[in-house]
Amino acid sequence: MRERRTVYHHKGYRLRSYTELMWARLLDAADIFYLYEPHLQPVEGGSYLPDFYLPNVGIYLEVKGVPATKDEIRKADDVTDRTGSPVVFLIGRPESDRGGLMNCGMLVKGLYGWSSNLCPHDLDQAYKEFFGAAKWTNLLLSVREGDMDRMRHISEFVEEFSMKAMGRNAMESYLRMTHKRANDERSSVEREVSQVEKGLKFFFDRQSARQAFGSYHPPESSAQGREASL
Repeated sequence: MRERRTVYHHKGYRLRSYTELMWARLLDAADIFYLYEPHLQPVEGGSYLPDFYLPNVGIYLEVKGVPATKDEIRKADDVTDRTGSPVVFLIGRPESDRGGLMNCGMLVKGLYGWSSNLCPHDLDQAYKEFFGAAKWTNLLLSVREGDMDRMRHISEFVEEFSMKAMGRNAMESYLRMTHKRANDERSSVEREVSQVEKGLKFFFDRQSARQAFGSYHPPESSAQGREASL
C-alpha cells in the first residue's frame, strides 16, 4: 500500500512522501526547474534541509502535511536571513477537480509577517489565463492519483528494504549522495528559464508585492490536522 512506502522514485530522486511526489509532479507540469534537498543549511541549534530549491527563482520550497510550527518558521527565517533566499511552505497534498487545484495551501513571508493569503488555486487560475485551457488541464492532471502510484519495480522494493536495514545515519548519507548525483545531472543540462519561473522571480523580487499579506500565527504543535486553503 502507498502509505507503507518510505521513498518515491522520481527523476533520480528518492522523495520522502507521496505529498512531495505530487508537488514535484506539479512543478514539472508547470515547467518549473527544481533541485531536491541540495543544501543542508546551518540554523540556530542545528541544521535545516529544505525539500526543493528553484535555481531560476531563488527560493526554497518546504513541503508540509500540516501547518508549519513556530520552530519550523524560525528555521525558515534563519535560512532566509543567511542566504537571501525566501522559504515558501507548501501545505498539504495538492489535488484537483474540474475547477482547479484544491486542498493545499502556501505560507509565504511578506513585509508584515507570514501569511497564507497566497493560494495555489489563484495561481492555477492565472496559469489558465496565460497559457490556455489545454496546458491548465495537464497541470491539474499531474496531481491526480493513479493506479501506477501504488506499483513499484522490484529493485525499488529491494532498495527500500536495504535502506531500512542501514540505520538512519547511513540511510541519510546514501540519500544525500543519490540526490547530489541527480542534482548534478539535472544542473548540467542547459534549459531556458520558463515563463512561470520568470513570473515567480518577478513576484519574489518585488517587496511591494508582499504588502498585501497579513500576519500569521503558527500553531503550537504540528499535531494539528491538515487544513485546506480554499
